[in-house]
Amino acid sequence: MDEIVLSVPGYDNAQGVVAPVEGGTVSVEVVGGSIEIFGDRAGLRDLARWCLALSDERAPSGAHIHLDPGTFPLSLDSAPLMLARDPRER
Repeated sequence: MDEIVLSVPGYDNAQGVVAPVEGGTVSVEVVGGSIEIFGDRAGLRDLARWCLALSDERAPSGAHIHLDPGTFPLSLDSAPLMLARDPRER
């Protein structure tokens, strides 16, 4: 079975959460009270990298990123998205 391997830089207090992007596209929509996330392959990998960066053991609880429409990987017609490390996690 083939594996997909992604990597991100480790968390650095001076830089915060950093994840390289391929330049894919992701669209976040609120439909009938649920959140729907659509993306091309590169966009979904970009989103996965952001999640990986937040999961670094050195990232503090509450660490987060705001992805606004038009900011990679979100498309211009996307709803804004915030990804965060659970602030209750110790």
